[in-house]
Amino acid sequence: MNGGTGRVPRVIVGISRSRASGWALAWAVGEARRRGARLLLVHVFGRPAAPVVADYRYGAVSAPRDPYGAYMEHGYALIHRAAAQAVGWMPGDVPVEQHVLPGRPAVELARLAQGDDVIVLGCRRRGLLRRLAPGSVGRACARRAHCPVVAVPEPSATAFAAVGPLRTHWRRWVPHRDARTAS
Repeated sequence: MNGGTGRVPRVIVGISRSRASGWALAWAVGEARRRGARLLLVHVFGRPAAPVVADYRYGAVSAPRDPYGAYMEHGYALIHRAAAQAVGWMPGDVPVEQHVLPGRPAVELARLAQGDDVIVLGCRRRGLLRRLAPGSVGRACARRAHCPVVAVPEPSATAFAAVGPLRTHWRRWVPHRDARTAS
């Protein structure tokens, strides 16, 4: 609990389609357990333009009933899939909440966070030019949020590659048989 306010701090995890968000979720579960915090899994989707559908046969103009319905379902399914891939199942000792929100990811994540919370995001390994280009959610969160922002890097592709037999150069230092028998 936070010093007398009765509020339990949260570890807010941004979930996206990237593998890096799965690594961020795995790290965040451990951090929430260590802090005694609640885990808040958030997926933010771009606001779709709700088109007005004109039905000229009946002379009526109507808007779709729920323009966000499919996006919300997809977001919750994405959160469940990310949790299953990252940690297998959510541990019972960490309280978990899930939110799917419309808007811009950096703005919505920063809006959710308060001073004693932590925002956890996955970051992909990108080349120099892509890192310099604007549009990073992590950078935008760091500018907007009034709490710490943690960027968990995605491991490189070679980090989990099968390691072959070790190649040592011990033969270079051992005298050849011919050199030993010649003396």
